[in-house]
Amino acid sequence: MSRTDLVPEPLLPGVWWLEGTRGSNAYLVQADDGSLALVDPGFPGNLEALLLQLSAFDQPLAAILVTHAHLDHAGAAADLHRATGARIVAGRGDCRLAAGRLYLATGLGRSHVARWLGSKVAPPRQDAPVHVAVEEEQEVLPGLIAVPTPGHTPGSLCYLLPRASAAFVGDLVISHGGTLTRPLALANWNDARYLATLASFAERAPEAGLPGHGEPVLLGFGEALRELARLPRRRGLSALAPDRLVRLARFSRRFVSPRRGGTLLPERLPPLSAGDGDPQPDGDRDR
Repeated sequence: MSRTDLVPEPLLPGVWWLEGTRGSNAYLVQADDGSLALVDPGFPGNLEALLLQLSAFDQPLAAILVTHAHLDHAGAAADLHRATGARIVAGRGDCRLAAGRLYLATGLGRSHVARWLGSKVAPPRQDAPVHVAVEEEQEVLPGLIAVPTPGHTPGSLCYLLPRASAAFVGDLVISHGGTLTRPLALANWNDARYLATLASFAERAPEAGLPGHGEPVLLGFGEALRELARLPRRRGLSALAPDRLVRLARFSRRFVSPRRGGTLLPERLPPLSAGDGDPQPDGDRDR
């Protein structure tokens, strides 16, 4: 796939999944006033692919919405801000103060070898100024609501789009071909806080969920998230179950290969007992 072949993939009215990027999924969303925002630009080095797809739209980019400051989600934020002038929105807990200004506290995360390997082939990160630092739930563009969801990082955010009954959820969960899983406990800044946040957000989760990794879930996301939030963490040797190792390998490959369009999306998530590959009667799904 050449760079000139990149085409934003429509998911919902006013929501597109971008191609040719590495790291996290990158989404483009149209606010209720018609302005455009990009959710999670991904690794440094994604700028060319992002700008090419943005050029298909008449409106300029108004905002860069960061779900959290890990490099695979926010590494290209500084370059994209400089190229477009779009404001950067992020959680206050993922910001650092320098010379009286707030910047993204971009890092690699705590657990992923793939993130470290990806950083070796990506350009060095640039300082990304934060123009809107979110500390409590607020509307950041008309019809786009930032919701603090701390745990994976101190300043993690989800973004609700009520008109489409959709949420951009970053690393709150990962989607593996239609099965939702949680980040590993080791990957989280504070796992107890994360689990509490997951349960709280699940109670208001909409019909569609657009995760930072894996396939968007356009139907049944809220129900599946509530089921996932009730499951206990996997402990002991069960944490090394084959299904988890397969998921980790699949997850890691997505850091080195640009996303290609044409993904077959699940119409609805399977019930909890279907397809999770877990030998335990009560089930569990962690990345």
